Amino acid sequence: MPTLRLWVLALLVSVTFAGCGGGGTADTDPRREPLAAPGTWVVIGSSSAAGVGAPPGQGWVGLLAAHWRPSGVVVEALARVGLRTTQVLPLGTPVPPGAPGPVAAVNIEAAMARAPVMLVLSLPSNDAAARVPAAQAVAHWQQIAGIAGEAGVPTLMLGTQPRGAFDAGQREILAETDRLAVAAFGGCHVPLFDALAGPDGALAPELRSTDGDHLNADGHARVAARVNAVLAAGRCVRVQR
Repeated sequence: MPTLRLWVLALLVSVTFAGCGGGGTADTDPRREPLAAPGTWVVIGSSSAAGVGAPPGQGWVGLLAAHWRPSGVVVEALARVGLRTTQVLPLGTPVPPGAPGPVAAVNIEAAMARAPVMLVLSLPSNDAAARVPAAQAVAHWQQIAGIAGEAGVPTLMLGTQPRGAFDAGQREILAETDRLAVAAFGGCHVPLFDALAGPDGALAPELRSTDGDHLNADGHARVAARVNAVLAAGRCVRVQR
């Protein structure tokens, strides 16, 4: 454990000054935010971004694409079920012991190769499922956003999502992850947990797909609405319909 704590501390220090790819603070002047349309938005994500639980075209990525298509936006998804934050880091990046390594098909390098005008990052719960410390997950998010930011590409960071089978410890990791992410990404953080959770902190029954852990079509629609609201507010990027 001391080795892991030192590794996380070193990573946090290394990304502190890398920037959040357009994160800023919640009261940032919208007129200064980067223009994110027309152009390609690349989504890096896990099963939620892949649309699991929703009929074809009704996942939140598909809804996002349809909503912003009139603005000249094309949305491409690099999504894989079970994806962890370490898997979207650049190839060759050292990862903590036991963690899966970067995957060329869905990592930040694959995303940047598509010349996006905005990166959308959605890794809502798989790290918590593996009991990865919140600080480690958010450090990886910052590292990815920093790479995009160096190329002038802003990052929209989607918050965590509840799951049906999580215990109290895993739910606390989700809560701490969001607290750290709000501080790191400011107006580019999209809060989702409270909009999707039931009174017990699990995914609300009316938003669950048949497996109990993934969003159904209504849940995906709620995520899309939250994302669209943050984009329309202009605190992260400028995009008009």
